[in-house]
Amino acid sequence: MPQYSRKSWLHSFAFGKPVLFSILVIAVSGLLTEIPFNIFLENWLEPPALELCKVTIGHTLTGLLLVWLMVNLGMLQDARFTRPRDWRAVWLVWPFLLFTLLNLDSLINGNLQVDTSRLELIVLFVFLNLSIGFAEEVMARGVVLNLLLRKWGGTRQGIYLSVLVSALLFGIAHIFNLFTGHLTPLANLTQIGYSIAFGIVFAACFLRNNSIWPVIIMHAAVDFAGGLRHISIGGSEHTLVANNTVEAALNSLIISLPLLLYGLFILRKVAPRDADI
Repeated sequence: MPQYSRKSWLHSFAFGKPVLFSILVIAVSGLLTEIPFNIFLENWLEPPALELCKVTIGHTLTGLLLVWLMVNLGMLQDARFTRPRDWRAVWLVWPFLLFTLLNLDSLINGNLQVDTSRLELIVLFVFLNLSIGFAEEVMARGVVLNLLLRKWGGTRQGIYLSVLVSALLFGIAHIFNLFTGHLTPLANLTQIGYSIAFGIVFAACFLRNNSIWPVIIMHAAVDFAGGLRHISIGGSEHTLVANNTVEAALNSLIISLPLLLYGLFILRKVAPRDADI
């Protein structure tokens, strides 16, 4: 009977059953981000900063563990942690800049004001969104998308299938926000819907940019602008306004539809893996 090392077993599972392995990676990642790291900081920080630190630490460690997983799978190069001089077609991320501005409308029109008296919360909020962008992009694009591309990316149809499945898994991963009580069922269903659209564009830009960094930065920027209510004056008054009505939910999904179509359109210039041989 042949002897299999832990590494060869991991490779066989990841590359042989990429969808199942991806679901496992997403589930474990979600659980890791919910570890209550804040209990170690209760003597030093007040509740608002404590929660921000918990989320930031959880996502940062999760992202680093995912990088470690890619190293063990020999996939680090696939994740494209490239230098800025090697980035390509960065202008393709312009829709995320637009969505960031749309999310800033409450700030621009004066309906929401950032509480500048709590500078430490603002700094922590910046790091929180960077950590979320880092962990989710490494998970969804660095690991999941690349595993699927290794399986199906030899053809153009395979590229589209890989992107669609990875985006679907990315969207469904947000169901953790329902289980943890962060969102209502309607708001969570809406989040899953527009996250699928975002997942398609993030994947397309990742493949076209030749780097994961632009999508990490844009992911963080969109989340930052959309969550400003958490560091605003009277922030608690704004925490449950997002997509809690059918009208608001439909508006969010309708706005995200052009994003989905844009992502599918710019995928046309991504060459199949077989074309590189």
